[in-house]
Amino acid sequence: MTLGCPQLLPANASRQACSWHTTAEHYRQLQEIAYLNQHGSTSISTTALMLIYPLSVCFHQLATTALSRHLGQRFAQSRLMEFILAVLPMTLGFSTPHRVWTILANLSGVCAALFALSAEPLSWLPIITRMRAMRAVRREGESLASFSRIDTAGYKLRFVAEYRAVVMITTCIAILAVDFPSVFPRSHAKTEEYGFSLMDLGTGCVVCSSAVCSRAARGIKQDRSTCTTFRRIVGLWPILLLGCVRLVALWGIDYHVPTSEYGVHWNFFFTIAVVAMTSSAADLGPSACAISGLLVLSIYQLFLSSAGGAEYILTAPRVGMFSANREGILGCAGHLGIHWLSVSLGSLISSSTKPPHLITWRVLMLAFCGIGTALLLDTIGMPPSHRMCNLTYSVFIVGINALVLGSLAVLDLYWPWQRQPLPSIYGGVQDSLLATFLLANLLTGAINVTMQPLLMPPWAGHLVISVYSIAWSLPFSILRSRGIALKFW
Repeated sequence: MTLGCPQLLPANASRQACSWHTTAEHYRQLQEIAYLNQHGSTSISTTALMLIYPLSVCFHQLATTALSRHLGQRFAQSRLMEFILAVLPMTLGFSTPHRVWTILANLSGVCAALFALSAEPLSWLPIITRMRAMRAVRREGESLASFSRIDTAGYKLRFVAEYRAVVMITTCIAILAVDFPSVFPRSHAKTEEYGFSLMDLGTGCVVCSSAVCSRAARGIKQDRSTCTTFRRIVGLWPILLLGCVRLVALWGIDYHVPTSEYGVHWNFFFTIAVVAMTSSAADLGPSACAISGLLVLSIYQLFLSSAGGAEYILTAPRVGMFSANREGILGCAGHLGIHWLSVSLGSLISSSTKPPHLITWRVLMLAFCGIGTALLLDTIGMPPSHRMCNLTYSVFIVGINALVLGSLAVLDLYWPWQRQPLPSIYGGVQDSLLATFLLANLLTGAINVTMQPLLMPPWAGHLVISVYSIAWSLPFSILRSRGIALKFW
């Protein structure tokens, strides 16, 4: 099904909606077919979407500098301009992922023009000289440059905060954009069984972004007594409560949720709770996390490939509570593997004994290994499956997250001028990841209950998505300016 009204139309169907409204019964029938995605997109286009992140951050920095110079810093750093410069490019990019190459070309061109205007002709020579000097020093095993920090104590790395923020921002954008087939292509909706797509990345990226900054990743030792571990596990009750509230609320309003995603009763909040409980109980160090993550994923893949696990998840009848929720329950093994591998990745980033440029290139090497391994496994007949959270999917998730982290680290390390302050929207979102995800889900549900987005034309879809992005991002920008963070995990 192409862009347009979600009915069984020919490939050259009009991109305009068939109608603005229909009966509830007919709309439910449309929902049953609107999200089907049997084949997914390509691995290249899915990976290319990750390049929008560093280009968006680069665009914000350059545009803010230009506006501050000509219109004043107060105007350039206002909340409206922050949204336009920091969030809107990603809103446009991740609500229309089929246009990824056009978006990358446009962002690159605009950034190149702003960069050229920011660096006056006589300043190019000092910039080149400084970069050569940095390269010479690095060859001797030292480093002149260091990563930017966003706190007075100097513990929080700026590029990590940007990574956590942009991943969550685009996750929130995509969960609504997918409901507008006139805007969002079906090839990037969640795949039914196997394949690469944008929507498949969301849950894995949320798990990864949380693990990268976990206590284990930062090397903070915890009391391993049974009582303390029990208290940490009990402290996860807000996440379990959110999962139960979501289950009851969706059941009460008869909200359409495909059972192939997590099952009949399961949802992502339950997955987060299981991963958090298991990792808290195990309380492994970074090296042990890397080994355990690979071990869990390998054993789980053996179960899927050799013990009939894949056939069970994809085709078994839903009889009993376990089989009714087999995707969500069994998929916790894959998400746990992603979590532990991401803890090891976060430990590498947090290392204070290695020079920044070495950390950066090691992260990029991990990205190359993760993405390359996923492509190799796909080539030999083991395609990625978000539904099962198999080995290919898991290493691809870790790889693309390492790619985003590495590219943002390069941008931060080699930026030739003093960087503009971190946007308050970025700061607010990365301070309150799960709260942001919750608010975006609530607004997405409200929009789907009060409107029929599957039938809306492109211009209306873009308008709703843009207003929605302002609605959930503005509160966290305000909270950031007041020093308030909402943390559940």
